Amino acid sequence: MAYWWVNQSHSYGQELEAEMLWAPTRTEKGHRQSHWETMTEVRPGDTVIHYASQVRALSLTTTAAIPARRPKEIPGLWGVEGRRVRTIYREASRGVPLADIPHVWRTDHSLRGPFNRKGGVKQGYLFRVDEVFFERFIERFGHRFSDAPVVLSAEAKDSAPDLLRRLLGREITTLKGGRSRIIDIRPPYVLVATERSPKGEQILIADVEVALEDLRARGRVQIHPTEVGDYSAFIEALLLTLPGVEAIDGTPPVIAVRFPAVSGASTSSGEALTYEGDLNRPVTAAQRREQSALRQLLFGAADTAACALCGKIYPIRFLIAAHIKMRSLCSDEERRDLANIAMPACQFGCDALYEAGYISVDSNGVIVSSAVEENSALSERLKSLTGRLCLSFSDDSRRYFQWHLSTRFRD
Repeated sequence: MAYWWVNQSHSYGQELEAEMLWAPTRTEKGHRQSHWETMTEVRPGDTVIHYASQVRALSLTTTAAIPARRPKEIPGLWGVEGRRVRTIYREASRGVPLADIPHVWRTDHSLRGPFNRKGGVKQGYLFRVDEVFFERFIERFGHRFSDAPVVLSAEAKDSAPDLLRRLLGREITTLKGGRSRIIDIRPPYVLVATERSPKGEQILIADVEVALEDLRARGRVQIHPTEVGDYSAFIEALLLTLPGVEAIDGTPPVIAVRFPAVSGASTSSGEALTYEGDLNRPVTAAQRREQSALRQLLFGAADTAACALCGKIYPIRFLIAAHIKMRSLCSDEERRDLANIAMPACQFGCDALYEAGYISVDSNGVIVSSAVEENSALSERLKSLTGRLCLSFSDDSRRYFQWHLSTRFRD
């Protein structure tokens, strides 16, 4: 987990309402700025101090930075191309003027941080804050900020039937390695096959709903029959499939939402979110190990998002965290590059059309389509997409779209 200081003199209100940070990628003359490039280092679970004449809020980031054009909410003081981070704001009950922050804290801070040699605030957008400064700040001023809300992934907001349907046929595993598989849903029960009962056992869907409601309300669920019903091992395995949760050792164990305490205690952001190690792991077939992490980075806690190709808003369960360049032909570095995987594509045709090369994106970010037989359903769909601006196009993603246009597009 990292700590950040963001200067928002012109855009605090707009970014607060939109629950985001946004910074351009280049100046009007095409130059990059270090205080904008720091956006690429932000990860889910980082904490941000928001300064606009005084410290106005703290926030928790829920996504990494992805390429995004300037939202309409942000003042038009900069270019269109930029990066966006989703974040949950906690406004101060009383702001913290710079003069209230001891001068020695500011002058002792690394010069790469937000303060100059005299302890004033630098010009610029986003700066890393060291842990000592953050802990001092929270110790003295933390009481001015309301308790942080529980931040859940969109998957954790599903109803129990929706969550069970999404996992139908998939093998899930408990902390101790016990395996089970959802084989049918017959309200009020879900039928679950286990090693002990391969033909399936009936588990009340209501028990799953109770566990989900506890997770949403309290951010944690104790895995014990008195709390989640007789099939607590299955509930444990089910909750562990949700992005952004972790198991806390103990007797009985607890499944909890990963969230840094206001004291600044370090919390693991999860190995998968750093993309360290082999991206494939052996299952029945090679599974994309990074897919759940990519979805967390791209969608965070959002319930809905726009398809980058058709522009329509869908529940995120119907969106793919798509690679712009075909994943199987990417280098390891390209597979980890957010500029290459930051394209939400809907499952209502856009993802398939892009993968098959019937649509692509030109050097100006405009969607182009292949020539097909007129008066066909495919022709009508392609016409509806042709000429639209791709929402994921940026300077950083341009080279990946160029690869697709020259290699995959059916011109």
